[in-house]
Amino acid sequence: MENSTDRKRNISRLKFLKNTGIVAAGLTFIPGIVSSRLRDSLLSTGLATGNIIDYQIIVPALINSTEKQAAQQLQKYLSKFAVKSIPIVEEGKTIVKYGIYLGETEFAKTNDINFNQLPEAGFIQKSVENNLIIVGGAKKGLIFGVSNLLEELGFRKYATDDAANPKSKAVELPKVESTYEPLIKYRTTSYSDMADQEYSDWHKLSSRADWGLFVHTFNTLVPQQKYAKSNPEYYSFIDGKRHPGTQLCLSNPEVLKVLVESLKIKIEEKPSATYWSVSQDDNDRYCQCEGCKGLNEKYGNVPSGSIIYFVNQVAKEFPNKIISTLAYWYTRKAPKNIEIESNVNIMLCNIESSRQAPVFVTDPAFSNDLRDWGALSKDILIWDYNVQFTNYISPFPNLFTIKPNIKFYTENQVRGLFMQANNEIAGEMALLRSYLISKLMWNPEADDKAIINEFVNGYFGAAAPFIAQYIDKMQESLIKSGMVLSIFGNPIHAKSAYLSEEMMLQYKQLFDQAEKAVATNPKLLQRVKTARLPIQYAEIQIGRTEIDTTRALFKKASTGYVLPKPEMKALVNRFADGCKISQVKLIRERAGTPEHFRASYLRIFHNMEAMPTVKSFRKKINAITNPNPKSKSVESLTDGIFGSYESWQETDKNWVYYTDEHMDFVLDLGAVMPIKSVNMDFLNPQAQPDWHLFALPKEVSYSISTDGVNYTDVQTIINPHNPNPLENPEIIKISIMPFQAIMKVGTKARYIKVHAESLLKTPSWHIRAGQKISIYCDQIVVK
Repeated sequence: MENSTDRKRNISRLKFLKNTGIVAAGLTFIPGIVSSRLRDSLLSTGLATGNIIDYQIIVPALINSTEKQAAQQLQKYLSKFAVKSIPIVEEGKTIVKYGIYLGETEFAKTNDINFNQLPEAGFIQKSVENNLIIVGGAKKGLIFGVSNLLEELGFRKYATDDAANPKSKAVELPKVESTYEPLIKYRTTSYSDMADQEYSDWHKLSSRADWGLFVHTFNTLVPQQKYAKSNPEYYSFIDGKRHPGTQLCLSNPEVLKVLVESLKIKIEEKPSATYWSVSQDDNDRYCQCEGCKGLNEKYGNVPSGSIIYFVNQVAKEFPNKIISTLAYWYTRKAPKNIEIESNVNIMLCNIESSRQAPVFVTDPAFSNDLRDWGALSKDILIWDYNVQFTNYISPFPNLFTIKPNIKFYTENQVRGLFMQANNEIAGEMALLRSYLISKLMWNPEADDKAIINEFVNGYFGAAAPFIAQYIDKMQESLIKSGMVLSIFGNPIHAKSAYLSEEMMLQYKQLFDQAEKAVATNPKLLQRVKTARLPIQYAEIQIGRTEIDTTRALFKKASTGYVLPKPEMKALVNRFADGCKISQVKLIRERAGTPEHFRASYLRIFHNMEAMPTVKSFRKKINAITNPNPKSKSVESLTDGIFGSYESWQETDKNWVYYTDEHMDFVLDLGAVMPIKSVNMDFLNPQAQPDWHLFALPKEVSYSISTDGVNYTDVQTIINPHNPNPLENPEIIKISIMPFQAIMKVGTKARYIKVHAESLLKTPSWHIRAGQKISIYCDQIVVK
C-alpha cells in the first residue's frame, strides 16, 4: 500500500507537472502548449493534473502489430503522469468510461471512419464527446497519429534522451475531425538519433526497410572482386583501357544478365522490400566505349542516356519492384528521346549546389534539371545535402535555407526526400536540424522559425537565449559576407566571413553566458558544451593558419622558433575530450576520429617544441625539382612548422607537395657538423586511397657530403606498404610514414641530398588510373 509520505511526494510531483511541465524518459510534457483542439478536453485536463485514471486505451479484438505498438507507446507515455498505468483493453471486454480508440475498432466504424480511404502514411483523429478515435494508414499511420496526439497534449521529444521545456504557443487544429496526409510520401534523414526507431517514428519518418539496396550499387551487384580479372570488359573503358572498380559498361548485354541475376538473389533474400537501387558508384569514371558513347549520343548526348537505357531493361525484369537510380554528378542532366519505365524511380541529387541560400538561387541549373526530369518521370526523390562532408564538427549556417528548399521541391511535384546529414550528435545543432527537417518534411508550410525557437527553448533551457543569438548572428554574418557555403568547405575558408576574429569572439562570449546560465544543471550544461564543439574546432583549424596573431595556434619565440601556444594546446585536448564525452565517432567523412585528431596535433606540438635540438631548422635548401606551384615553397621544409594528418578532400597547407615529380633537393647545414639522423614524414591518404591523388613515396634516399660535390653513404628507406586498398585494406590506418636514416657513429656532413621517389602517375588499380599523383612532406629533421 502507498504510505502517507509517498502520497505527499506524488501530490507534490503532480503540482509540479501542472505548473511547469516535466521531463521523463526522453519525453517532455508541457501543459502550456496543449493544442487548442484538445486544451479544454477531459483528456488534456486530466493529464495536466495527473487524474486520467478513468481513461482506457481501446484496441480491436483482432489486434495487429502496428496497433499493438501504437497502444504500447501511448500507454508508456501517458502512464508516466498518472497515479496508475493507463490500461490497454480489448474492445468489448470491459465497460468504457472514457476511451482512446486505436486502429480498426467497431467504435471507429460506427462513427463513420472509412478505413478504405485512409492515407497510406497519414491518419485520422476524431473526437466523440470525451472519447478519441485514431486510425492510420498502412505505413505506420497509426503510430504517427499517436505521436501527433501526444504532441497536441503538450509532449515534445527533442532527443532520445531527456529534454527540457520549450515555451511555444499552441497549434490551432480542427475542432471535430482531422485528417493528416503528408504531401511528401517518402521522408527520411540520416542524423544519428534517427537510428532510434521510437524517435524516428515519433517524428513521422519513413522506414528504410522499404529499400533492399540503397544507392551506389553497381559494384555490389557486379563486384570487381569477382569479375575484374576474368571479365574486365564489364567495366568502364577509358583512355584505351578497361578499368574495374569504376563504373559498369552499360552497353554490354552480358553485364545486364549478370546484374539481373545478382539482383534476383538479393530480392529473394529480402522479398518485402519495394525499392531496389541500380545506380552508379561514387565516382565519375563512366564508360566511354563506342557502345556506351552511342547510347549517350542517342539519348540527349549526356551520360544519363546509357544509365536510363540500362535501368529500363532491369526494371522490365522486375515489374513488381521499383528500380531506383541516381541522377547524380555526371548523370544529373536528364536524357532526351527516351521514356522512363513506370517502375523506375529517379533519385536526383544536388551535391554541386552551394548552401548559403536556397538551391534555386545558388544553382539555377539544378532547377532546370529538376524540371527536365519531371517531364520524364513522376517518381522523383530528391537527395538533398545538409552536411559539410569534410568537417562534420564545424559551423555550417544553413538552417534558414531548409524550408525554402523543401517548399521548392514540393512545388515541383517532388514527393520523396532524403535529407542527408552526418550521424554525429555533435555536428553543429544536429538535433535541431533533425527536428526541423522532420517537421518540415511532414508539413512544408510549418513555421521554421517557430520550430527552431521551440526546440532551442525546450532543449537548452535557461541557456536558450544565448544559443538563439549564436544561431542568428552566424546566419546574419554569412549573409552579410556574401560567402559561398560549400558542403566540401572548411572553417578556414570562413575565417574572414562568419568565422572572422570579431564574430568568433562574439560566439565564445555567448557560449560563456550559456554555460553560466545552466551551470547548476549538469545535463543542460553538457548540451551547451556539445553545441560549443564546432566553435572550438573552427578555432583550432583557423589557428593553425596563423602565427603571432590573437587567434593563432602558434607564436614565434625570441629564439626564432615557432612554438604552440599553451592555451591552444589545452583547447585541442578540451575539444577531443568533449568529442569523447559527446560520443563523436568521426570528425570528417570516412576518416578522422577525435583521438586521431588529438594525435595529429600532439605530433605537431611535440615536433615544434623539439626544434631547438634540430640542426636543419631554417637551413638553406637548394631545389633540384620544384613543388607544385600551389604548394608551400621547398624552403618551408626547414621552417619548423608541421602539418596535420587530415587528408580527405583538402590537406593542411603546411605540407609541401610535389605533383608528377620526384622530390629532389640538397639541404645545406651551413657548416660541417656531426649528424645522427635524418627524417622526413610523408602524408598518407587515410580515406579512399584508390580515389585521392596522392600517396606515400616508393622510397626515400639520403646521401651526405662535406663539400657539396662528392656524396657518399647513401641510405635508402623503402616504403613496405602496398598502396592498393583492395590488396592491403590496412593502408588506410597509416596517417604518416617516417622515412628515417640513422647515421653511423661519428658521421659528419654539411650537405644532405634527398630523393623521394614518387609513383608519378596513379596505378592501374586506382579509380583515376593514369592521372598525376603527388607526395606530401612537411619537414626535414636533422639531428
